[in-house]
Amino acid sequence: MKKYSIFLMVVLGVILFFLQIDCGTKGRSQGEDNLVYVFCDSTDWSFYQEPFEKIFSQFVRTPILESEYNLQWKSFDQWETYKSFKNIFFIGRLDAQDPVSLNIKNLLNPEIIAGVQNDKYFYIPKKDVWAREQYVMFFVAVSVPDMVQKILDLGDLAYNDFRNYYFSRLKEQMFSRLEQKSLQKYLEDHFPFTMRIQHDYFIANEDLEQNFVWIRRLDPDRSIIVHWLPYDSSITLNSRWIIDERNRLAAITLSGDVIVEEETRAYATRFKNWNAIKLEGTWRNDSLVVGGPFKNFTFIDSLTNHIYMIDYYVQAIGKRKVLFLDQLTVLVHTFEIMDKPKGMNN
Repeated sequence: MKKYSIFLMVVLGVILFFLQIDCGTKGRSQGEDNLVYVFCDSTDWSFYQEPFEKIFSQFVRTPILESEYNLQWKSFDQWETYKSFKNIFFIGRLDAQDPVSLNIKNLLNPEIIAGVQNDKYFYIPKKDVWAREQYVMFFVAVSVPDMVQKILDLGDLAYNDFRNYYFSRLKEQMFSRLEQKSLQKYLEDHFPFTMRIQHDYFIANEDLEQNFVWIRRLDPDRSIIVHWLPYDSSITLNSRWIIDERNRLAAITLSGDVIVEEETRAYATRFKNWNAIKLEGTWRNDSLVVGGPFKNFTFIDSLTNHIYMIDYYVQAIGKRKVLFLDQLTVLVHTFEIMDKPKGMNN
């Protein structure tokens, strides 16, 4: 698998040379951030759709199941309509004469085609090809069975490349205007952390006795609650403790929201520089008859000897919620503990 990454930079240079796009003529890409248009022979797509969707369209419970990224197949005769959209996948094979495969083969020199035949190359990502802030991925294999096997073997690598660009682009878009520097400064002056704040968010509640601050945006409801407390050996930091503490805090701040445990999973992860436990699942409020998805990172900071819980949720009835969750993910990953933390009364 390592040889694919070694040769990837060579392939990128080749694609850049052959595309010969005039950067000065490109407009901004359009469309939804998590919508991907797939150009591929229709018969081939009947073989590829399941393995591609298994990688790129994993389901998120919100509480209904929503796909993480929405793949939409298009025939090549619709190319002019969609070539300026944000995310485009080209899937072609060397033993085919369909329009997509022919166009991909025309872009590649003989050395790269030989590399595909020798299993050196498979997926080729390229940014800003026909529009600014656009992500294009070329998938090339010798045959249909070869393509299916490669997406099963190497699809996670392609997924990670796409996902990294997706969040990088989303972050740039979110902070391109009206970032709330004054609200960030307020956080730094009153609480033990800092975080970049997008426009339209406000502090819905804060309590230094209970050690939390609630940052919120409406239409639809997107919220982040940061909670901190001293760590001591009597606390066993596991998913049970996090669920109970989250429910306790929600009873104070969120009118009694509770985690739906049968729809929630927990696992060990890294949150920035900390080893953390991540929860992701759903919450509900029976008295208000509402609910939605949430995510939660909880970790111990050894320098301050405190537990930090960063919890975020969405309530958006009748709307897709995954993109709003992703926006909150961007915000919470700007979290940093201050060198001289404020607001620690315990």
